[in-house]
Amino acid sequence: MLVDINLLPQNEKRSRRWLYVVIGVLSVGILAVMILLILAGTIGKDVDVLTAELQSTKQLRAEKEQSISDFESSDAWVQLESAVSWAESYPIDTVPVLEHLVELLPERGFLKEFTYAEDGRSQLSIQFDTSSEAAYYLTHLKESKYIQDATLSSLATESISENDSQSAVNTETILPRYLGQFEITLNRNEIKKMETEESSDKQGGDSE
Repeated sequence: MLVDINLLPQNEKRSRRWLYVVIGVLSVGILAVMILLILAGTIGKDVDVLTAELQSTKQLRAEKEQSISDFESSDAWVQLESAVSWAESYPIDTVPVLEHLVELLPERGFLKEFTYAEDGRSQLSIQFDTSSEAAYYLTHLKESKYIQDATLSSLATESISENDSQSAVNTETILPRYLGQFEITLNRNEIKKMETEESSDKQGGDSE
């Protein structure tokens, strides 16, 4: 007895299964490629943003460094150092300075005017009976450790008022008075030491 076997339907089923498998693999591959492209685009944008921020930071740093360089090379740096130095050494108490200047005066010498500038220079206007007293006073100023430099800028005679003439009527010779203009530069370091010593003496006296 003969048996007839038809294999055509089975071949058709197998070919369709392989077709489905291929289509599925291709779909997954296409989906994976699309996901990779989206991720790559996002990462690329992030990299561009970070690169732009890095460039901006570098440019800002370069501008700051240039500003610092320009500041250090300009006169502003010198002026700042001068201002800091002045702030550290100023102000000083002028009361002990005046007391010291008066101590150096001769017996008939009188301090008529005193001006003090921020740079440590001072102008003195002093009355003397004789011109030699002005010269002696200048010598004492130069010898003082509290005075860095001293000059006698002018020495002029001063007219005597009527009251002074009447008070000197019994004097044999009425001599003219002299008005000396001095310019001095104070030694701030020594004056600071003097102020510190006086402050310590006062505290010591108070504690006793």
